[in-house]
Amino acid sequence: MSVKRIGLIFIILLFNISLVYLDEVEAMEMEDGGPFRLTILHTNDVHSHLENVPYLHTAIKAERKKDGDALLLDAGDVFSGTLFFNEYLGQADAAFMNEIGYHAMTLGNHEFDKGSGVLADFISKLSFPVVSSNVDVRLDPNLAPLMKSGIPEQSESGKVYPSIIQTVNGVKIGIIGLTTEDTAFLSSPDKKIVFQDAEKKVLEEMTKLQAKGVNHLILLSHLGLRQDKILAPKVKGIDIIVGGHSHTRLESPLVYNLKSEPTLIVQGDEYGKSLGKLTAVFSERGVLTGWNGELLDVLGKDQKGNDVYPPDPWAQKRLEHLRGPIEKLKSMDVGTTNISLNGDRRDVRTKETNLGNLITDAMLEKANQYSPTQIAFQNGGGIRSSIGAGTVTLGDVLEVLPFGNTLVTLRLTGEEILLALEHSVANVDGEAGQFLQVSGMIYRFDPSKPVGNRITEMNIQGTPLDRSKMYGVAVNAFLAGGGDGFTVLRKAKENGRISELHLNLYEVMSEYLTTHSPVSPQVEGRIVKGIE
Repeated sequence: MSVKRIGLIFIILLFNISLVYLDEVEAMEMEDGGPFRLTILHTNDVHSHLENVPYLHTAIKAERKKDGDALLLDAGDVFSGTLFFNEYLGQADAAFMNEIGYHAMTLGNHEFDKGSGVLADFISKLSFPVVSSNVDVRLDPNLAPLMKSGIPEQSESGKVYPSIIQTVNGVKIGIIGLTTEDTAFLSSPDKKIVFQDAEKKVLEEMTKLQAKGVNHLILLSHLGLRQDKILAPKVKGIDIIVGGHSHTRLESPLVYNLKSEPTLIVQGDEYGKSLGKLTAVFSERGVLTGWNGELLDVLGKDQKGNDVYPPDPWAQKRLEHLRGPIEKLKSMDVGTTNISLNGDRRDVRTKETNLGNLITDAMLEKANQYSPTQIAFQNGGGIRSSIGAGTVTLGDVLEVLPFGNTLVTLRLTGEEILLALEHSVANVDGEAGQFLQVSGMIYRFDPSKPVGNRITEMNIQGTPLDRSKMYGVAVNAFLAGGGDGFTVLRKAKENGRISELHLNLYEVMSEYLTTHSPVSPQVEGRIVKGIE
């Protein structure tokens, strides 16, 4: 063996010995009141996707075996998005959260979707407190009795506090909650509920906690990543921001204020598909000195195709019990159609169809209830079935739109709309799923022209497209994320020109059918193929 090789082995052994020594020293220091290690497990934007919860519970239990003192926190939007929520109005979600033992959650905007009565019923069933410092519910008769002022040493379950204290291994941890101020128009809160300035309220709660000697501060934020990034440099003293609202998959923490007192931002994807895990080490003064964050793929498979986290038996049994009424719900009539609705695979990927028109009309109508929206796009690949004339059931709608996609709005320039339409027809001969069904506009394309030059005419709301003008566009979340190759839409999302309504498309279509039945949508020249 060469001298160089022996030297390398010696260095590796010395490095490993040093790591063991550092771990032992850290453990000794913690016993003597030195550095403090905290594990945070976190979720956000589960949106009642209870089908993933049995796997999530197993992952949480596995992590608790490693650290029984880990805090389990949720950054809001437990409500809305599936038939489970429609049927149980959050009560099933509460039972699952209680069983696994969350320590706290904040309120998301969708917690207000069904009014304060439903939200109050949900909160009152929780075995842990809710934190939200900038939501003033004192004038709301349902929520006011649940709201507590001050910061008690021991918070009550099923109550709402601006902030709370959790004690871990003798160390006091302050947890503050924030809810997006946009809830006023993103959801359906009572007009008596006031959403206050987020930055001002979090600073107030920080001051109160620090006056109580609490130097380890966590912010449960349902503001979205963009706002969290703005807030982090301003609220020095917050150690960790556990985020939600933007459904962002942060594989590792974002770090701010590194040269003074570091602030970390973490966020754990959506729908209970991931469990966020953050291990943080603090100095005796409560300043972060080290950290490691990751997302655990709750639905992951190993090399043999087995679940990395097999479903928890209790949660799985409970889920099966809950599914019974859901199956009955699928047989519920939502409307009627006088004519067959064409969802033929080839047709929706190559030309205008009456079903494509109905879906995009429903999207456009719903989006306009939230903000001015001129047009709507739905990719043909997301339309999976036709519907015959007669009664339409919820099950029929779910067969047409089976992917659980949600409605979002983007602000796009006319130029970006043109690029999106060019991509839409780029592979029309191959019957690609990127072909867009539309509402609020007409466009003509010529497939004989080179790719990128096929759109020959566009008209929005009766007026020729203005390439420099900004338009409101309703799309599904898949397209907004760049699905089917729509990078132009993804860039708009990444630039913050998005509003995530988190209304499932099947809900949007079902509501439209109920409102407008009997329907008779026609092919009316929205998409024209050929030379002018």
